[in-house]
Amino acid sequence: MYKIALAQAVFRNEDFSSNHTKMESMVKESKQHHPDTRLIVFPELSATGYFLSPRLKELAQEKEGVIFQKMREIAHQYDIWIVYGYVEKDLKGNIYNAIQMVDPEGNLAANYRKIHLTPLEKELFTPGSELVTVKTELGIIGLMICWDLAFPELSRKLALKGTDLLVAPSAWEVPYDTPFKLFGAARAIDNTVFVAACNHVGTSEELSFFGKSSIYGPDGKIIASSRNDQEDLIVADIEYDWRNELKTTFYTMLKERRIDLY
Repeated sequence: MYKIALAQAVFRNEDFSSNHTKMESMVKESKQHHPDTRLIVFPELSATGYFLSPRLKELAQEKEGVIFQKMREIAHQYDIWIVYGYVEKDLKGNIYNAIQMVDPEGNLAANYRKIHLTPLEKELFTPGSELVTVKTELGIIGLMICWDLAFPELSRKLALKGTDLLVAPSAWEVPYDTPFKLFGAARAIDNTVFVAACNHVGTSEELSFFGKSSIYGPDGKIIASSRNDQEDLIVADIEYDWRNELKTTFYTMLKERRIDLY
């Protein structure tokens, strides 16, 4: 069993310096109030702010750019796993809506490019094409971003790769709070896994974010959640003994799939 935290907050557009300061502050707060926290998750594009404009291209960095260098310092200083969103560019000039997972030693454990882009995101980003799981001392963690939660095929593929916890940094806007919560619960119960979905709050250009970041148990029920649209730190225990018990009792869907038919 270990603790994870979701850092629901306002992140300023085009201002990594401010966002970096806020992320470090929330990591520090998490470790002060919950010293056994092993993983903290920030929202989608938290390093840059979430907005959909060609200006994002100017913020894009390679995987081990300045943003990563700063975030690895935080992870190492506070001895914690960190997941955060940023704009990635590759050597061909393509840009991606991406997240990075940094280990407590400051190493880049994984980089995931969002596979399912929203219609407006398709005008800016290249879609990702690789499923990403990370084997850690915390279990196997599968990486997703926001709208990915709406596609059960992706979470099932990650579950079949052994995922224990699905992490989904998000930028879900008003008025879509109901599907945000339903998709998170469905992906958890579909696969008998924990799901951690961390959302923005505040406004960004024409978008308003409602928060409601949540951690779901493998039975699909919320075990910790922010109930409002304010900055918040949501903390919960991830208990695999409970999950394993569920998998051998009523929640046996993965084992009983009809792979001869589908």
